[in-house]
Amino acid sequence: MPTNGLSSELAVLGAGPIGLEAALYAAQSGLGVRVFEADEPGAHVARWDHVELFSSWALNRSDWGKQTLQREGHALPDDDVYPTGRAFREQYLQPLASLPELEGRIETRAEVLEVSRRDARKAQYIGDETRGDGPFVIALERDGSRFFATADAVIDATGSYRTPNGLGPGGLEAIGEPELSDRIEYYVPDVAGEERETYAGRTTLVAGTGYSAITTLHQLLDLRDEVPETEIHWLLSRDEPPYVERDDDPLPQRKRLAEMGNALVSDRRDDVEIHTGAIERLRCESDDAPIAIEFLDGGEPLEVDNVVANVGYRPDVDLFRDLQAHLCYATEGPMDLAATLIGGSGDCLDQSSDGVETLTHPEPDFFVLGSKSYGRNSSFLLKVGFEQVEQVVDHLTV
Repeated sequence: MPTNGLSSELAVLGAGPIGLEAALYAAQSGLGVRVFEADEPGAHVARWDHVELFSSWALNRSDWGKQTLQREGHALPDDDVYPTGRAFREQYLQPLASLPELEGRIETRAEVLEVSRRDARKAQYIGDETRGDGPFVIALERDGSRFFATADAVIDATGSYRTPNGLGPGGLEAIGEPELSDRIEYYVPDVAGEERETYAGRTTLVAGTGYSAITTLHQLLDLRDEVPETEIHWLLSRDEPPYVERDDDPLPQRKRLAEMGNALVSDRRDDVEIHTGAIERLRCESDDAPIAIEFLDGGEPLEVDNVVANVGYRPDVDLFRDLQAHLCYATEGPMDLAATLIGGSGDCLDQSSDGVETLTHPEPDFFVLGSKSYGRNSSFLLKVGFEQVEQVVDHLTV
């Protein structure tokens, strides 16, 4: 079949942190591997270059990645240092992608559109081992041209940052949100740096109750100290402190942010106006006009210059809709993995990968790893992803 010669034992979808680690470990294990990346390696990390990670270097690089880079003469920061996104990308991910083991294996600007079986449709060979006899076929697009690749096994490590939740009720898009998406920031903005002029002296609504939201609010409050005309609004789904505080939290930055977020809700400070509920509609008369926000419960409408939607992300499961994947009805992560996460502490540091059995699907040799494997559960930590990589690659090489 026409595949432009792109055939491999293992195809890794996505060249983010887990995709690169998986490709390196697979190559070192003797597998023929090819990586397909819609942009450049580590591209999505660039969206939070300015953010300091909660976790130190020790939790953000694999043993095999660290050892290989050191062997190639790369100087690496100490394990107990907390990197920014930029440091993580420039000092680790980019050198990782440039290793000799991955030379010629990473296809950049190759966006994965869909994955299927070359010789079987979704509804065929149900529960039949022969379903895995033929290769996977991967539909890709580069510069407007569509092409195909084949592989014996597939690891989907595309993450979920490209598919944010909506601002409306229940995570749906608010009315008018798609038309105004260019005016809405779905990541943590660089308020203190490149985007300072966008927020200084302007009115901003931050929606969300995760750590991204409170990180944005922290930066906006610092900016308000410098530019008092800066106005800050925070939209919560419920009128109660949203963060769990742990006295013995081993991640000090997380502990500080949790305390700050709860204090803002409890103390009702004058420098942040808090709203509860959900957005029904967004309107804007022109590109430079304020954004008018209408709330679902009929609350007082609001006009702002900026909207920051730190409302979480969802996995793009359409990517493998033609495969026999078994997904959790609540998280859209692999069902067996989701079941192991139920009833846990919820703290990412307490979690570990529970074996390759939790990562398998009815579709033979198809795996979803990394943050996408947690679906809508946001407690994923890279150290768990490294364990997933080891278990899956070791399984494939037995």
